[in-house]
Amino acid sequence: MNGTAQQRKRVVLLGIDAAEDTLVQSMIARGKLPALGDLLHQGVYGTLDSPADLYSGAVWPTFYSGQRPAWHGIYHNKLWQPARMCCIVPDEGTYATRPFWEAFSSHGIRNCVIDVPLVLGGPHTFDGVYLNGWATHDTTVIHSWPAPLARQLRREFGASAMPAENFGVQTCRSLEHLYGELLRVTEQLRKVGLSLLRREHWDFACVVFGAAHRAGHYLWDYGEARDIESVNVERRRRLVSAVEQVYVAIDHALSEILAECDDALVIVFSLHGMGPNTGWNELVPDILDARRAALSLQAVRKGSLYRMRRSLVTRLRPIMQHVPAAVAARLVPLWSSRMFDWPQTQFFPLPMDLTAFLRINLRGRERDGVVSEGPEYDALCTELETFFHSLRDETTESPIVADIERIYENMPRAATHRDGQPDLIVRWREIRTREVRRLRSSQLPAFECAVPRHLPSGRSGNHRPLGWFIARGPGIAAGKTLAMHDILDLAPTVREHLGLEADPALHGRALPLG
Repeated sequence: MNGTAQQRKRVVLLGIDAAEDTLVQSMIARGKLPALGDLLHQGVYGTLDSPADLYSGAVWPTFYSGQRPAWHGIYHNKLWQPARMCCIVPDEGTYATRPFWEAFSSHGIRNCVIDVPLVLGGPHTFDGVYLNGWATHDTTVIHSWPAPLARQLRREFGASAMPAENFGVQTCRSLEHLYGELLRVTEQLRKVGLSLLRREHWDFACVVFGAAHRAGHYLWDYGEARDIESVNVERRRRLVSAVEQVYVAIDHALSEILAECDDALVIVFSLHGMGPNTGWNELVPDILDARRAALSLQAVRKGSLYRMRRSLVTRLRPIMQHVPAAVAARLVPLWSSRMFDWPQTQFFPLPMDLTAFLRINLRGRERDGVVSEGPEYDALCTELETFFHSLRDETTESPIVADIERIYENMPRAATHRDGQPDLIVRWREIRTREVRRLRSSQLPAFECAVPRHLPSGRSGNHRPLGWFIARGPGIAAGKTLAMHDILDLAPTVREHLGLEADPALHGRALPLG
């Protein structure tokens, strides 16, 4: 080990994917998260703004690229390609942004990076050990550096214990099974993480626990379990505490990892949070079909592959969960290119998560565009905004839409991936679909849309935009609380504490931890 490496301060980022700040704070106050409680007592706490209020799929690429979503381009696991008139699963050939730590090897900095979500492909340049896709919420191909590392870990610890996502109808039994598996995968990742951190010297480490993300989506409450009325009190009690128990398991794993990092700057963080799933994004295609019916418009002719995918998705889901990620990625352009009869389609919904993504079939941007730029485009956006703002709960007459942003129109033209952005993003009010039986429109008297009791996804929880961090280390005063910062500030903070100059390509600034 050379003198520079001996003198360099070490930096450790420990991520808890989609861990809700209010729940973490409550559990710390109740003594249920002793490792995080000790860290909070010793260090600095702060909240982090994130792009999750618009597109929750953008948070991890924003973190690791250090750039805003329109520059790195990744905001969902299926992204629209206007030149091809289809969606693709993002890959490193189409989206060139790379993680900030890949630049460290040219400075003699050794890394240990484990399970940062949504990094595209394997490492391009790397000095140290790398493992990705092992226990992340988002299913992906497992990559490692050195290449044989993943195979060695499977021999030592067994295959990854992270289950495939059971997207769809939930029962108490499926939720209980998920709960047990998330405890098991957290314990496995604890062992894998400690093994890799102890393997050799490192200057920068980043380890992310993905179980909190999956737990938040499906275990936030048991309301999406279709058989909940027939389940006894004891089983309900276990499900009520399931998310907290996953957090407890992660806290235990962190306690052992933190013991390896006494001399380092440690930042435990979550890029966004979790809360009750309003669920309206899942009903957008049905809402748009009901709108056309209310206007007595001819139904949009949808491609046969797209119709087949929607009609068979429930029946094929158990099979599709076991289709390799690379194969599933090749299917996405096939069905999405035939979503609609493009010459007859003025607008269409994109794959979405928390918010609704609407795309205008714009002439000159889309290969088969039909809407002209200027007044025609503006009028169509206004028409869609007016309609979505008119949606009401039939019983209470409460609106379900909070606001709508014209993302594409307001995006800087210099943004690298401007053309891939939605035109409109719809944010919902905190009214859950399970509280509403039918939607009406204050604009269209003939409009009506029945709301199902259970969501097609089975997800009882969904994202909240607020992230948080707790930092401890040399020179950091205990008990300090910082004002709101941004997840973009994490990458510059790492560079600063590793003794590197600021990188002008990064959009954030270092956190004032001292």
